[in-house]
Amino acid sequence: MSILNRKLLIRPYVSIGLVVVLFLGTSGVIIYFQKTLLEIEEALPIKLAKQESDIRVLINDMGHLVHSIDFARTDQSPKTFRMVVRLTLQIEQHLEKISEDYQFNDVLGASAVHARLSPAIFDIKGWLTDGLYNFEPNSAQTMKVAETRARHAHEEAEILLQQVSRTAIDVLTEQSLRIDNFRSIMIITLTALAIMTIGLVILGFRLQNIVFALKESEEQIRYRANYDSLTNLPNRLNFTEHLSDALARNRRDQGQIALLFIDLDRFKTINDTLGHDFGDELIRQVATRICQAVRETDVVSRLGGDEFTVLLANMTDEIHASIIAKGILEQLARPFLLFGHEVYSGASIGITVSPQDGADAMTLLKNADMAMYEAKDQGRNTFRFFTAQMTDRARQFLELDKEMRRALTQNELQIRFQPIFELHDRSLVGVEALLRWQHPDKGLILPDDFIEVAEETGLIEDIGHWVLRRACFEAMAWLEHDLHPGFYLAINISMRQFKGGLDRKRLSEILDETGFPADKLLLEITETLLMDDDARIREVLSDFREMGVRLAVDDFGTGYSALSYLREFPVNTLKIDRTFIQDISTSSSNRRLVETIISMAHGLDLVTIAEGVESSDQDVLLSELGCDMGQGYYHCKPVAAAEIDKLTAVTAPRVKAV
Repeated sequence: MSILNRKLLIRPYVSIGLVVVLFLGTSGVIIYFQKTLLEIEEALPIKLAKQESDIRVLINDMGHLVHSIDFARTDQSPKTFRMVVRLTLQIEQHLEKISEDYQFNDVLGASAVHARLSPAIFDIKGWLTDGLYNFEPNSAQTMKVAETRARHAHEEAEILLQQVSRTAIDVLTEQSLRIDNFRSIMIITLTALAIMTIGLVILGFRLQNIVFALKESEEQIRYRANYDSLTNLPNRLNFTEHLSDALARNRRDQGQIALLFIDLDRFKTINDTLGHDFGDELIRQVATRICQAVRETDVVSRLGGDEFTVLLANMTDEIHASIIAKGILEQLARPFLLFGHEVYSGASIGITVSPQDGADAMTLLKNADMAMYEAKDQGRNTFRFFTAQMTDRARQFLELDKEMRRALTQNELQIRFQPIFELHDRSLVGVEALLRWQHPDKGLILPDDFIEVAEETGLIEDIGHWVLRRACFEAMAWLEHDLHPGFYLAINISMRQFKGGLDRKRLSEILDETGFPADKLLLEITETLLMDDDARIREVLSDFREMGVRLAVDDFGTGYSALSYLREFPVNTLKIDRTFIQDISTSSSNRRLVETIISMAHGLDLVTIAEGVESSDQDVLLSELGCDMGQGYYHCKPVAAAEIDKLTAVTAPRVKAV
């Protein structure tokens, strides 16, 4: 007979069930106690008073008691996080109150709670009213408690009932709960005292429900706290302990250790393109290959994402670290087979050595991370040892980032405009907005010296939006001076701006704010953006074209654009990179390449603009090859907005539309 359907024949004793639901979240710890009156024959003279039917305790995120109603007693050890809840039920007339007041010691570490153990349902006041394992709140609200229990739970509950009935033990369960992302364990022991046999039976059954919702041994919790669930490698916490222990032995034995920091080169592309299941499988295979490339005594860990570390202890010299790093790179350079798809990843590795590079775990991890980024800057799929110069560069990076943020708020950024001319008649067609930084101490700084840092820190999004707004605002003054209809303003847009939320709505807001017409705006995008397999980018570019905004591919020829991409995207202009223009007068191969680009562009009905025109020979040859427009120091260097007015007189009425 199922315990859920059994009708109990109650003797003249009270039967009380205890439901305990624990919810761990960033807002605090809620421990909710609800006593449920079972079916009691009407003749039974013992009843439960109203205040006993709802007993709850709320502990805030600092571990202090906020609210309580009479309960029994709770003891908690500040050293072990062990909390023992003792429920003392004395049968008195009508059971109007519980004999002892509830006392609670501060729960140390409660403010570090991060884990949610089970879906929860809250009442109108925000109290946790029930926690149903593996059921979402919306679906569970209409279910009976019995429907949320698996069949095997019923069977095991029957066994538990029989055991409790025979032994009438005091302690019914001891539950281990992890209360933060690291090592803190709270042990909760539920103990029933002075409860009649049938009370123990019901209490045992109710606790069984909780065990099935939260059952997790202390060993499992400790393992999960120290090992990565995807690869079973030591996680960051575990690795840091290994590294600290190795450093302690290193100081004692005067030895040498090396730390390798590994970052996959194309993980994000694979993960975003093929999906997270492919990304997870790649991480598993990478972990296996790294382990195959090191010694059994070396410690391999996954810090998170696509980052791994290797600890090489008992190292005699740096050559050994180089050999290990090369072996890892060779392993990761081979193709990976992911669910039938062959993909290539590769990795960049940073290496730091102790004691010369540092004597503590945090310093070594920071050094190895810097060396890894140096390897990426050197072309990827390689390794670099940490040097003191990297620390200097890191300091310069942070200082430059701080100064750029100040420049954005202190009006140190400026816009210069470089005119773009028709090559066949030298008429002014438009201008390109170029960013400059007027530093109070260092003078004029060109974008090549700070844009890379802005890209890495994400500040490029704010800078890019500032350039859009400021350039459109300044260009409005020229339109009011009756420039020719074909005149346009070109502004470069980075991939980071697209990823950061530049879309039709935001661009429309800028154009509405400045009054600049959409059909006179030309946005320059890179070939890399064309190759990005992101449906949102294609949608945004199409939206821009619908608004009347024109699009150009900047620095064409330096990336990987194919004709198919040019046909698929709504671009109408190609800007030929200056590297091909520099030697066009002396290099026949460059001349043929430029001629091919121009011919191809015209075949697709695209306008061509040559960048970096610096001599009369280049200008004449480009015109002979059929290039439509040009910009560069030969025609005019970048100038302030006020200087553009002086050039309007040369604008011809036959300006070609871009």
